[in-house]
Amino acid sequence: MKKFPLLSIYFSLALVQLYTAPVTAQTRHPKHPFEKYRVVAYYNLFEEEEEEEEDDLDALKDAVADWVYRVGDEWGKKALVRSTLRNKKLKFIEEIRRTAKATAKVAKGTGFYLGQFNGFHLIATNYHVHRRLVTEPEFYKEIEFPFLDLSFNYGQTFGAWLEIDLALFAININEESRWDRKELQSVAKNFSFDYPITRNQKFLTVGFGRAKNHYSDMVGTWDSDCKVFSGDNEFRIKYGLDENGKKVGTWAFAVGCDASDGDSGSPVVTRDTGDIIGLLWGVAPRTPIAQSSQSLDNMIKENSPAIWKSLNYAVPAAKIKEFLLDKIKSGAIKDKVERKTILAFLGVEHGNEKNIK
Repeated sequence: MKKFPLLSIYFSLALVQLYTAPVTAQTRHPKHPFEKYRVVAYYNLFEEEEEEEEDDLDALKDAVADWVYRVGDEWGKKALVRSTLRNKKLKFIEEIRRTAKATAKVAKGTGFYLGQFNGFHLIATNYHVHRRLVTEPEFYKEIEFPFLDLSFNYGQTFGAWLEIDLALFAININEESRWDRKELQSVAKNFSFDYPITRNQKFLTVGFGRAKNHYSDMVGTWDSDCKVFSGDNEFRIKYGLDENGKKVGTWAFAVGCDASDGDSGSPVVTRDTGDIIGLLWGVAPRTPIAQSSQSLDNMIKENSPAIWKSLNYAVPAAKIKEFLLDKIKSGAIKDKVERKTILAFLGVEHGNEKNIK
């Protein structure tokens, strides 16, 4: 097999991607074309040779993915293994450890455990990640927590809203399994809805992004560019197309963390306090200005329009609370159990929602 034409093809595809509209982090990266050959147990020599050729293609694709998705000078994604969670040299290792343990594989994206509300154990993920749980339940019914060595079946959905690209659903836990509940409760953390989001605020993300990680292992990001690029509490609506081709808007703030498909639904966590301030949802087309750390610094100094065109984006926790309270006040959420559960998630006592400004 000649490899140079293949290399040209992959880089041509990458160039095409750079000039497409911003889309969700789950759908930007093309699906690995040789996934069915992930486990090799061949005895036919011709098939073994074919697998080696496919591995070469995989390596080429990795190089393209690095170029397409990288923000700043370096590719900051790091594979998370148990030894990483014991690295005391990192000042924020406790935040990484808790976040990694609470992070779950949800369909082809990411989700994380929030805690128990109104008796339900809730998971947060993106609207567009959650759709696969609904449309392909035979493939994605299990929610897996790799660092807890636990998995649970997908349970009741309490809502999915494209305007904030959020879905809330429960996992089914055997109430007799005290150990499972204890493990989850030890890492539970809800959004910090009222925590200020400020420019240059440093944070970390954990997810299952597939760029340079085609087997979807858990990876984390906390490099120097993994910070807020938009202004202090500056939130805008980013427009794109939904699954039906309809133009829709989603609330966002701009971040500089490396991200690719599979990272959708990752928590955005402050390094110094461990607060969850947002939900990662979108990856914009990468341009040269976004792949130089010096250019990124200039982008902030000049408050460049590129901040809202060339970076990655997350839903702010504050807008999640504002949006859901408006839905409840307007009567759009009618089911009593759903209302009570969502209010508990928002930290609002049932019956007092009308008094919240």
